[in-house]
Amino acid sequence: MGSKLEFYKAYFEASWANPPSSNVEAIETYMADDFQSLDQDGNVVMNKEAQIGMIQLLFTAFKDFKFVRSDMREEGDNVIVSGHWEGTFTGDLDLSPLGMGVIPASGEKIVWPEATSKIKIQGDQIESITPVGDTGGVKGFLAALGVEPPSE
Repeated sequence: MGSKLEFYKAYFEASWANPPSSNVEAIETYMADDFQSLDQDGNVVMNKEAQIGMIQLLFTAFKDFKFVRSDMREEGDNVIVSGHWEGTFTGDLDLSPLGMGVIPASGEKIVWPEATSKIKIQGDQIESITPVGDTGGVKGFLAALGVEPPSE
């Protein structure tokens, strides 16, 4: 398909064409079957199926959920993407699958801190996403809601 950056741009455009259904379709199309969402230490946080489940939960809780991209660049087999998530917290966020219960809707607009992720691309598939720094990933996402991930 050309450069890794062009591939990521195609994924991003497909993801946000008609959310939330387009997000699920883009994950199914662009992410490898053995996709892994990793934490800063390289530990697996979610697989492809969990990624789909999480995006569905987020769109249920945040009616206007979106990612606002501020920068992206190609580095080897990776695309480095920076930006922030935002949305209005209008529906309860059910994190029971993560052992965290339900976070009640506040009705407030939530803007998460700027975060950077490394997206590893091999061929025509996204293999993994890893946060860069300490503001991204699942931990950073939950922290913006005032929630601690369960300890292992």
